[in-house]
Amino acid sequence: MPKRQIRDNIRIILDTLEYYEAHPEKQMALIFLDAQKAFDNVNWRFMSLQLAQMGFGKKFIQAIETIYYQQSAKIMINGELTESIDINKGTRQGCPLSPLLYMLTSEVLNRVVRQDEEIKGMKIKKEEYKLQAFADDLVFIL
Repeated sequence: MPKRQIRDNIRIILDTLEYYEAHPEKQMALIFLDAQKAFDNVNWRFMSLQLAQMGFGKKFIQAIETIYYQQSAKIMINGELTESIDINKGTRQGCPLSPLLYMLTSEVLNRVVRQDEEIKGMKIKKEEYKLQAFADDLVFIL
């Protein structure tokens, strides 16, 4: 995401803790969530649509679809291979693109939370922080 770095997320969490430690009269909650099997559950069609919506070029999207669409696997059990099993979702284990593709697809939820005016976060100067994302780990600041 433009102008955002992982160290910014960490700094915001630390600033939040320091601020509320210095102002015990104020209340807040940090909710830490780990999305279970997040990388394994990425919907490929949604991923392609999200890439297009975010302005990625057609050739790039087609390259990603070539990597991800029409996957299959075989499992070795006691030295014997099973029949092919179709894989219909998820990012590839060990693929350097997997964390980035997951973050791009999860950005939809992140934007909804950040733009919802009924969800109140913490304000530092003029910026309000409601949600920080670290790949499949989320921290809600309420």
